[in-house]
Amino acid sequence: MKPVGLDIGTNYTKTTADGKEVLTFPSLVVFGEERDWSLKASHKDIYIGDEALTIVQNVENVEILRPLHEGRVMHKSYLELAKHALKTLDVNDAIIATGLPVKSSRKEREDVVKSLETELKAKVLLFPEPVGTMAHMGVETGVCIDIGFGTTDIVVISHMEYLKGDTLLMGVDRLYENLEVTVRNKAGISLTPEEMTMLLMNENFEIGRIRGGKRISVSHGDIIEDYRDLMVSWAERIANRAKMIVEGLSTTIVDNIILTGGGSALPGVFEEFRKSFEDVGTISTPKDPMKANALGYYTLAKVYSGETPEEKAETPEEQKDQGKEESKKKKK
Repeated sequence: MKPVGLDIGTNYTKTTADGKEVLTFPSLVVFGEERDWSLKASHKDIYIGDEALTIVQNVENVEILRPLHEGRVMHKSYLELAKHALKTLDVNDAIIATGLPVKSSRKEREDVVKSLETELKAKVLLFPEPVGTMAHMGVETGVCIDIGFGTTDIVVISHMEYLKGDTLLMGVDRLYENLEVTVRNKAGISLTPEEMTMLLMNENFEIGRIRGGKRISVSHGDIIEDYRDLMVSWAERIANRAKMIVEGLSTTIVDNIILTGGGSALPGVFEEFRKSFEDVGTISTPKDPMKANALGYYTLAKVYSGETPEEKAETPEEQKDQGKEESKKKKK
């Protein structure tokens, strides 16, 4: 069977069939509607990923489906994204490792596995979401804080056994909601979460709309100061909840604290968590926090399929150095 790592997040889907190249596309599903003109040979009933994003950015009042809502799986869109991922990878007879929020119910997990195995004709392995990053980094004992778009998941494992964890309904969406209000008040336009991410991560990026017969644009410089003010209090709230989870743990477990997920890659977030946890332990982060779960799921799928992973796992020590380098760059 062909190992596949599949991370279906609220905002982006990440998947890999070789443990190296990770395919990433927006976790968006838009169902087609009858149009006045059709410029292609056939009418599409469903748009997924980048095609769906184009429609969302340019057509108002369309129904947007995402795979998760407040930590719960929305089965129809979740399955469509999974099918799109495997079709794009061109993989058959797969053994798929994937994850769900830590506090998803047992029934929900069973339903997801059954649906995926039926629709994809594949073997499915399901893990708590942050375990993917820990597998990618070769960590069998430690704590992982996974800041996603819709939730933050925290997991504590010892010798690859689950000890405790939680799902917080506090993800990047809460930060973006407040920032989008600021953008609307200043510029009079609304931005998609994908556009907001591009603005924050790219200093030269600019996004605009036509409003009232005029071109209205928003740049990185227009929002970065407002973002930093909002981000500090947002990060503090998540960090405080995470500290409640690790309260009472052995210091041998908190020697490995990992921060991952797309939210951890936003400007200044890692530095805020590093300062917040300096009296608890040293925090590390993978080189690419957004793709780390998918890469780790691939590793787990490969192990369960009987193959030996070829790539050396990222070590926490290497990532501590990486985090220090990133902090220095941000200060310059």
